[in-house]
Amino acid sequence: MNTKSRLQMTAVAPVALALALAACGGGGGGNSPTQTPTLQTQTFTGTATANTPTSCTGASHVIQALDGPITVTLVESTGSVAMATQVCAGSIDNNDCSVQLQRIEVGQTVSGSRKGAASQTVVLQPANCGGGGPAPSTPIAFSARVTFMG
Repeated sequence: MNTKSRLQMTAVAPVALALALAACGGGGGGNSPTQTPTLQTQTFTGTATANTPTSCTGASHVIQALDGPITVTLVESTGSVAMATQVCAGSIDNNDCSVQLQRIEVGQTVSGSRKGAASQTVVLQPANCGGGGPAPSTPIAFSARVTFMG
């Protein structure tokens, strides 16, 4: 290798190293970019049971939702019966939920804006909970879809 070639290689190496570091984000410091919220969809299944005409047990599903709308759709249920749903921060039912306890029919969507913490508990239970009608005699299997910003 002649002297001219060695000089050219010596001059090119630092430039190549600087370009490689810049391409890798090798800078340092500064704030990391904020994540852009995207619409999330989760489908879950469960079983809900009526213990008495005014008491029941339901199934719950926890989501991590950013500020924005939360929707619940009852996709299907045993015998296509209506159910009751609510979405509350954590698992606290303080009557200030993102989606207040309400009846939901198969194919229906109910919604509300997120209130409280990001951790939201989606609950589905028989429609008779709280006195909403006669208790079903058998457990209700269901599928529900939840959409939210995550």
